[in-house]
Amino acid sequence: MTTQRWILAFCLSLASVFGTVELFKTKEIQTYTCRTFGSGIVQPFKGKSYYVRSDCPFKLTSFNVNRGEYSVTIRRGHNGLLVQVEIIINKVTTLLRNGHILVRNKSVSLPYDHTYQHIFKYGIYTRLRSSLLPFTVTWHNVHGGINSLWVTLESELCTDMCGLCGKQNVAGHRDELIRDSKLHDHRCKIRDPVLRKNHICRRFFLKTKNCLQDNNSHYHRLCKENICGFENSQSIFCPFFKEFASQCNQSTINRFWRHLTKCAEPRCPGDLIYREKGPAVIPSCSNPKPPPF
Repeated sequence: MTTQRWILAFCLSLASVFGTVELFKTKEIQTYTCRTFGSGIVQPFKGKSYYVRSDCPFKLTSFNVNRGEYSVTIRRGHNGLLVQVEIIINKVTTLLRNGHILVRNKSVSLPYDHTYQHIFKYGIYTRLRSSLLPFTVTWHNVHGGINSLWVTLESELCTDMCGLCGKQNVAGHRDELIRDSKLHDHRCKIRDPVLRKNHICRRFFLKTKNCLQDNNSHYHRLCKENICGFENSQSIFCPFFKEFASQCNQSTINRFWRHLTKCAEPRCPGDLIYREKGPAVIPSCSNPKPPPF
């Protein structure tokens, strides 16, 4: 074989190898997150956030995978906080109520390990992680209930998905999602959002208009809906401002919003120090001077 033919054969073999590698290239995993916080803000898996004020029980999300049911049901009290959350993973029911965690109607302590799920402290939050599917539920307990909860799914959205978090291919209109997600209860009410001028909302969103840009006016409206009637409840408005300040991820805004709202940083146990993080990293309580090993 001549030198030219040998080089040609070598190049073809490389092309063949790299072509094979391309065939086996793994698909990038997509992560979807649905959040609910404050007195009724819902950020669905897809589409714009919206507000619902109600003491009715709602399906936050529900879907089936490999004949296993995954669902999260929520209910808010008159204080605006989540007073009951029911999580079902493959027929195992976990209930969050009055600061307690019940699995199959039995109170459990953390960390809790089960065949289908694990529940553990996660920074200043508590997290339930499924061992069957990359599916997690994370929440923040405060006096009187839960003021922030989110569901994360690291896979494609299921075709049968329903609930306030939305559907697979449809962003979903607010009224439609609320109507279809409400569970049967004649005693509860869904109230129309109320808009009142609020100087804290106005000052906050004047500061964030450069980073939130086109969404700034939409979030300003949500702020007024969320805070109306709960002006003295930091458990309601603090998670709201924290959520949108973290989207800007600017140190000047982090200092400004806590001073404006009087929302103090969470307290950490012992000598641990609270550290504010960006949207991709949760806040944490960590030791600034860990002992040497």
